Formats: sequence, C-alpha cells, structure tokens
Amino acid sequence: MPEKSTAEVLEEVREDFGDRFVPARQEAEDAVRAVLDTRLSELDASTIVELGRLINRHTKVGRDRYDRFSPGFTGAIMEKLGSDPATFNRMVTRLWREPIESALATLGEIYANRAVFPHAGSSLPSFLLYLRDPDRFGICVNATMNGLAGQTGNGYQARSLDGYRRFCDDLRGWRTKYGVAPQEADAVLTRLMRYGRRPQPDEPAEVKPGRISAEEVAALCHLEVEQVDQWAAALRTGMRQAVFHGPPGTGKTHVARLLAQHLASSPSHIEVTQFHPAYSYEDFVEGLRPETSGDSLRYVVRKGVFSNLCARAAAAPDEDFVMIIDEMNRADLAAVFGELLYLLEYRGAAEVTLPYSQDRFSVPPNIFVLGTMNTADRSLALLDFALRRRFNAFPLLPDDGVLERWAEGRAADTGLVLGVFRLIRDRVGADAPVSPGHSYWMAEGLDAAGAERVWDYQLRPYLAEFWFERPADLRKLDEDVRTLIADFT
Repeated sequence: MPEKSTAEVLEEVREDFGDRFVPARQEAEDAVRAVLDTRLSELDASTIVELGRLINRHTKVGRDRYDRFSPGFTGAIMEKLGSDPATFNRMVTRLWREPIESALATLGEIYANRAVFPHAGSSLPSFLLYLRDPDRFGICVNATMNGLAGQTGNGYQARSLDGYRRFCDDLRGWRTKYGVAPQEADAVLTRLMRYGRRPQPDEPAEVKPGRISAEEVAALCHLEVEQVDQWAAALRTGMRQAVFHGPPGTGKTHVARLLAQHLASSPSHIEVTQFHPAYSYEDFVEGLRPETSGDSLRYVVRKGVFSNLCARAAAAPDEDFVMIIDEMNRADLAAVFGELLYLLEYRGAAEVTLPYSQDRFSVPPNIFVLGTMNTADRSLALLDFALRRRFNAFPLLPDDGVLERWAEGRAADTGLVLGVFRLIRDRVGADAPVSPGHSYWMAEGLDAAGAERVWDYQLRPYLAEFWFERPADLRKLDEDVRTLIADFT
C-alpha cells in the first residue's frame, strides 16, 4: 500500500513544482501546437529533435527544465525519428490534422503495428491526441499508466485503440475525483507509482532463530531450488569452502549471505569480513597488537576473526558455523591465509603451531567458508593455485531468469528491465568476464528515467573502462540503449 494518500501526494507534488506548475506546462504545450500548426509537413531532422526538447519543457520551482517526459522525446529517440522526416511528417499530419476519430484510428493502427511509425513508441501518438484535447485524452507514458493502475486496480497497455480508450476514460475519472489538471497528471501519477512500489525486502523481515530452508534461499535469491541444493551438497560432502565468482551485479554477496543462513545452525554462527589491500594474516588468524598500561607500552597476541570463529566452532561441535569473506581477491590471499592452506585441506586431522601465540591450531570440520570474487578483474586467474584448488568454484553469471522471477508479482516494468538487460548482455557477451549482471536492474519502481540513470551513472562508465579501445562499439550500444529505454516512456 502507498505510504501516503493520493490527496497527500497531489499536495506534495504541487509544492515541489511551485506556483507555475500548470501554467508553464500549458505554455510549452501551446508552443508545440504552434510548431505543428505552422511547420508540419516540412519538419527536418534538426527541427524534429528541437520539437522533442520543446515537448519536454516545463518549470519546477521557478526554473525552466527540459525533462518532463525524460528520457522520452530526447536524445536518441528523436534522432531516430528525425532520420526519416518524410515518415514523421506524414504520420504526425494524420494524427494532428485529420478528424479526431480518424486520428484515433491512426493511433490504433500504430499501437497494433509499431512498424507503421518506427521509433514513435506509445508516447508520441498519444501526446498528439492529448494536445488536441487535454481534457479527453491522456499520454501513454509507462510511469503514468502504472501509477493509474495502482489507483484503479486495472492494467493498461498501449497495444490497441480499445486499450487506449479505457486508459483515457479511467484517467478522466481519476482526475475528476481528485481535481487534477491534465498538465499535472503525469507528474502526480509517476510519484504515486513510486510510493506504491516500496521495496519488499529481499531478506526475511525477522532473523529466524535457526536455519532457513533451501526453498527459502532459492525464493529470496530468485534461483532454482535445485541449484541451492547442489551448492549445499558440494559443501557438505566435499570441500567445505567455496567461492562465488562472476561479473559485477550478479548477486554474489547476497547469495553467499543467504546460503550461509541455510548452512549455519544459527544467524549468530555467521561471521562476515571483507578483504582489502591492507588486510593481513594478523587480522584474520592472529598477530601482535600494541597495548598501553600507564606509561608503558607492550605487545600482546590478539586472535583474528577466523581464529575466534574456529574457537567457537570447536566448543560446539554439533553446531555449524560459516565464515563469509567478501571481495576475497582484494587481499594478498597467500599472505592472509598462511598455514590455513594446509589446515583447510586436512580439517580436524592436522594441527600447526601458530607463529605469535605458539598455540596449537586446527580448523574444525563444522566451519564453512564462503568467499566472493569479481571476475571483471580476472580474480580466479590470478588466484594462487594452491588456494584455488581448495575451494569449490560456484559461478554466478548474468541471468535473465533471475530477473524474470524477481519481477513476478511486482509492479516493475518487466519489458523495460528485461529488454535493456538483454541488450547489454548480448552486446557485451553473456560469458564475458565483464558482462554486467542482472542486479543492476532489480530496483523497485524502476521506470524509464531510472533505467537511464542506471545506464548513465553505473553501466556506461563501467563499460567505458573495459572498452577503451572500442569507442565505436560503446557509442553504438549507448545509442541503442537510449532508444530502447525511450520506447518505454
């Protein structure tokens, strides 16, 4: 349920946008009408791009902005439309100048077969109808349709004329009920959509006192239960340590934490540490640490995080414990692990004398070790072979199946998240060590604007680092991603 009422959200949006919220949008819409009335049939590529900028013009807290429908009507999508001015002028003329019923029939034709007006998506045809009669027609932007769906309980898709008519009828009813001006509707419904898509936690709301089942792990990780069972069996019947490895965004840490809750007897038996370049044997096993007493300074032996967990495990042999090592490859592993390379292989059957305390030490058989590694930095290839052969290797790759299962039951735009994910994955290569994972797109309330931010600020800079010798490939992918995202506005 939304955390705020519709009336409260409406008031909030009006306050955010300021006194010129509606008038500024009316002025921008009038400017678009003037261009269509005076220049239609002779619009060229540059004018079509400029028209998109004009459609996006509005004002927020007294400042002019050009992002009303962003990323729709901007960038790559308008450039694509401008690449065929003849088709643009012909189709827009039909939608703008023919009688309303004929224009509606044209819209229905476009929605049923997008090849009729390539790259126009659902927003441009409906925006032209809206400009002709804002009180009667609505603009088919995904965030707006999803926001209205949350208000009415009905679903809306721009696939037919009948579907568009239903959307417009329900939109009019909703606007009348709450006193919303046509120019306010898209902003208010987008905000309502975001409030209505508050994230459901991916982990249990309450920590359970004991283990969670393999079925629960699978459900929370959006994996097949058979996969979880295979991992658990490999750890329980063979080497009791494993590394989850894969590109960024494949959920390695999330999966490791949940699998630990399945393996450990209790959440209190799970210890998590993150390796980094300064992490040492002294932090992990044991080392000397300074201690002051009055004016004197002395060095004492202090046990590391893994030694402490081993002591707890040895004292409770009927319980299971788990050590999670995140970003395992960021430390000098051979130096950090030291004699653990030997002890992990001969658990419970071998002891060594520790260098600082001179204590006899062994690794109990009731401890599991789970690490995570990022293949984008060739972590497995660089891993010391002696350590590598003592760890099961559990790959986690970019997986649209995980993304689909995550989207089930959510108000997420499945077509958007799957479409953009697959485009990038297939272009980079599903098996490429740097292929960005599905987790980037597993964000509640992700609309076209949010997807563009993920691409702009997370994935494009990331790929630019690895494709520095392939600028043309990155430019083409950038154009195609933006075009695809704009299709969902």
